[in-house]
Formats: sequence, structure tokens, C-alpha cells
Amino acid sequence: SVLNLASGLIDHNHTVDIVSFRAKIHYPEEVPNGLRLFVVDNNTDRRTVTHASDALAGLTQLRAPSRPVDWIRMANALNWDPFCLPDPSLVRQARAIAAYMDVEKPNCVLPNLPRPTIATLLACHFLTEPPPIIPTIRNFVQYHRYRTKRRYRHLAGHVTHFVGVSQGVSNSLTATIGVPRESITTIYNPVVTPHLQVKMAERPDHPWFLDGSTPVILAAGRLTAQKDYPTLIKAFARLNAQRPCRLIILGEGRMRKTLERLVKGLDLTDHVSLPGWVENPFAFMSRASLFVLSSRFEGLPGVLVQALACGCPCVSTNCPAGPAEILQDGKFGPLVPVGDERALADAM
Repeated sequence: SVLNLASGLIDHNHTVDIVSFRAKIHYPEEVPNGLRLFVVDNNTDRRTVTHASDALAGLTQLRAPSRPVDWIRMANALNWDPFCLPDPSLVRQARAIAAYMDVEKPNCVLPNLPRPTIATLLACHFLTEPPPIIPTIRNFVQYHRYRTKRRYRHLAGHVTHFVGVSQGVSNSLTATIGVPRESITTIYNPVVTPHLQVKMAERPDHPWFLDGSTPVILAAGRLTAQKDYPTLIKAFARLNAQRPCRLIILGEGRMRKTLERLVKGLDLTDHVSLPGWVENPFAFMSRASLFVLSSRFEGLPGVLVQALACGCPCVSTNCPAGPAEILQDGKFGPLVPVGDERALADAM
């Protein structure tokens, strides 16, 4: 969605830079012409690039200044809160971003994700005249880490304006951080583009789509606790006991071994596939019988929007936030309680 936003801004004759914490781009073919790429120096180098050598040919590496850190200034920025004092790597990233803003003098900065947002706001304390900072909040704030929420509270006064990716996220920002609602604008993620139409027409690289006799259920996202795939797998076991079907979960993450053990324990090895991260999930979405989102919380789940755009029926938990807005309170697909495997199986 960041690359889509950058492409749209460039089409409107804006100059756009992307500053990344890692020299890794999963979608190099979607990097628009004219985009400048910078990477913060946090012990990464070009060897970490994932099939993106052409896209990163002009990458500029940012480095923190060599002069000593003013730790008193850092502590004062966070109101001397002992729970919020930044680790050295965060300070180094903040100083590298400050160096970028000091040299390039952007008209505004739009940080995404919690750590880049905190680093950007800390970077402002190294500058005499920082640019306007407009963070995009992408997840339900109540579920952020305790330290992150405290840092947001201390640094929110330095934000020019907030963007929430759904009404639920915007409301949670007010409820949790205390940001006035008039200081937040809800802007949905730009995740449906003409590029998606091209990708969904491609053939998915999975043998289960060669045989159209058995329904294929699809899920996609990082293999983490937030996505609650154990509930999805247990719900699928209930469904599979009633009628033969198959489940594909696209994505990679630290819960892979846990999920594989669960699949084996439920005797579903021949019915559940975890192929990992795939370049083109839209080819899967356009051919699956059903897409399921089982998350405990979200912000605006782009995969749910994209599955609908690919013509795939959807089922989702009614988690905070986003699914109810996307599915219009169940009009475009059933919404079930979070963690309820029986209700999820019935909806599927």
C-alpha cells in the first residue's frame, strides 16, 4: 500500500522518497519510476536485498552522525518516562532520519508502522525546524505494546495530523492515546489497483487448483498470534469432517512449527497446506472457493479487500478493526466472534 501511495503521488507530480529500515523490497516490479529509496543504517547491507537488485540499484544508505547523543534531550522528549527510554538502535535510527530530513528538507513526512513513527518523532528533536509529520496508524491501537502506547502519548503533541486506516483505528487512537478526533483523518489503504487485475489472471503455483472437484479455502497473512490460525485450523477440521475440502494458508512467521504440529495432531496433513510467502496471492484468491480471515485484531485487513476484488466469497471474525467496515456489518460476508471455532466453521 505504501508503494501504491507513492505511485499515486508521483502521478500527481510530487517528488517522493521512501526511507526504509531494511534493504528489502518484496515487490520490486511495483516500485514506480522516479522514486528515491533510502535505507536507515541498522546493520543491514545490500546482501539482504530480496530479488530487488534493479529496484535498489540507486539506494542511498543513511547513517547517524558520529557526534555523541544528547541523552538528556531524548529523555526529555519522552517526559523522563523510564518505561519509554529508547534503546541505542532506535536512537541511531532517529538520528539517521534526522540527517535525511536536514539534508533533503521534505515538505512533509508520512511514517508508517510503530517503530518508524517513533523514530521519526524522536528525529524531530534533533532539528531546529522539523517538517510536518503525518503518521499513518495501521493497527488497532489498544493492541499495541504497552511501551509503544506510552511513547505515542508522549510524542503525539509533535504530530501535525494523524491518519487512521479505518474508522475503528481512528476511534481507538482517540480512546487509547487521547488524540482529538478532529486531528485524525480516516483514509483506507490503497490496495486495489490495475496491477491486481493482471496478477489475478495468472495461474497459481499450487497443485490443488488443478483439481476443481474439492473446494479450496484460502487464508493469507503472517504466521503470528494476531492472525489466530489455530482457531481457523480447528474450524476447518470441523468443516472437513462434514464435507471434503482443503485449506491453504499463505504467509510465513514464527508460529509455523506450532501450526504444523496442530495440523499433524488433527490428522489434516493431506488437507492443509502452508506454502509460505508467495509472490502473487491474487492468483490464489481468484480461484479459491472461500477466503477466511480469523484475526484477533486488525487495522484494515487489505487481504480481505483484495479477496473481494478478486471475486472470492469471504468470511471473517468481527475483530477490531476493519472487517465490519469492509463487509458492511455482514452484508458482503459473515462476521463471527473472535476465537469461536464452532461459529467460524458454521460460517465457512
